[in-house]
Amino acid sequence: MSFRWRLTLTYAALLAVTLLIAGAFSFAALRHTLYDGLDASLRTYAQKQAQIEATGGGEPPSGVEAALGQLNRQQPTRLTVYDLQGREVDCGPSRVGFLPQAGAVQVGSERVFTVRIPEGWIQASQSDAALRASLGQILRLELLGLPLLLLLTLGIGYVLADRALRPVDQVSDLAARIARSGQPGERVPVSPGADELARLTRTINDMLDKLDAQMARERLFAHASAHELRTPISVIRAAASLALEHGRTPEQYREVLAQVREVSEDMSGLTHRLLALARAGRPAEQHAVNLADVALMAAELHTPEVQERGTRLQVTLEDAAACGDFDALVLAAGNLIQNAVRYSPPGSCVLVSCRVDATHACLSVQDAGPGIPADELPRLLQPFQRGPQQGGSGGGAGLGLALVEAIAEAHGGKLMLLTSPGGGLRAELILSRNT
Repeated sequence: MSFRWRLTLTYAALLAVTLLIAGAFSFAALRHTLYDGLDASLRTYAQKQAQIEATGGGEPPSGVEAALGQLNRQQPTRLTVYDLQGREVDCGPSRVGFLPQAGAVQVGSERVFTVRIPEGWIQASQSDAALRASLGQILRLELLGLPLLLLLTLGIGYVLADRALRPVDQVSDLAARIARSGQPGERVPVSPGADELARLTRTINDMLDKLDAQMARERLFAHASAHELRTPISVIRAAASLALEHGRTPEQYREVLAQVREVSEDMSGLTHRLLALARAGRPAEQHAVNLADVALMAAELHTPEVQERGTRLQVTLEDAAACGDFDALVLAAGNLIQNAVRYSPPGSCVLVSCRVDATHACLSVQDAGPGIPADELPRLLQPFQRGPQQGGSGGGAGLGLALVEAIAEAHGGKLMLLTSPGGGLRAELILSRNT
């Protein structure tokens, strides 16, 4: 059975129980009201007769008394006056006999109301057949109308359930098509409004957008990785083939092996950076960290490289509390420093600083290079993309900024690249502030 039918039948069952309970209460309330009205009418008749008896109007002539008795017997309401011993003394005759009990009581099909007076009792009675007939008709109408109402509700409920669950069908069909094709290029039609299904369709589309972008990055990453690895592998194969073609002196073999070792070390560094980039996408462990400590540690680790290239580091620190993985953040800050040093000319200064605002903590690294055109900045965040001034220096594989961005996103933050008005590129690692 489909979910639509289960949902519809569940609603129908709940509605049936609700209608039955409501019908039972309403029927009981109506019956109580009708019998209260009948009792009130009988009470009024009895009280009027009690007033007549109390005034002592005297006995009517025999002919008039007979006529009044005949008229009393023809009325729906029968009045009977009893003395203290329970003998009929006026009106009557009673349909139910003497009942020495004040108030309303049901005797067979008669509703009886008795009033106590000093001289005896006054009894007013009336058949409730018409009342019971009315109640029976109402009950039959309820029992007949309930199934018809449930059938109508069942149809309307199924139509509404089908309309409400249509976006779920669209999501299911789309997921099946994506599973068959492996390409999340399609999107679910967004449901109008702001209800749960509208949020579901928007969330699914956002997920597909991110999945599509992630798959595109992975394809680019795979192609670029293969391209980057192909060059050193070709160098190693060419060197080995050349060494094997003819006999070589020991010195020539040493030169070939030294070349192979150098290229192998470059490949090892590349694979380590690729592994770090792959691991950077995992959710980061959340610990309290201070970006000032991160910047200081990264600066100390890269001091030898800074000195080798003839540049300087100017570190300006203030407490910048955040949450994250300290080692991963040191790796990100180190890549920013390394990238800035490579782009800065000898004798220049690389600025490293931290700052905080009401909601964010920021680690900033600014180089002294020529800067990057604004339209080139998004490209630099892709793997294996190098800046235009780096050229063929062999100083990096173009993975640093991509690695930093992956670490920032794993921490719920972001990496921003800004071109400074005075020249140079400023990279800012922005995380949520830990308060």
